[in-house]
Amino acid sequence: KKTFQGPFKACHEVINPQEFYRSCLYDVCMSDGTKSILCQVLETYATTCRKHGVLVQDWRTPAGC
Repeated sequence: KKTFQGPFKACHEVINPQEFYRSCLYDVCMSDGTKSILCQVLETYATTCRKHGVLVQDWRTPAGC
């Protein structure tokens, strides 16, 4: 989050990641860090990016999803 680099970089200019980040932080904390919740939020962001024509790099491997 600090630098907004990585597989979603191209999307950040099109879709503001702040709301996704806040939701992810809340959901992951409320689920005691359940990895599947993190993966679901990242999948939702990736899908939203693709719907807006943005090519998202491989995020599953670095995220462990």
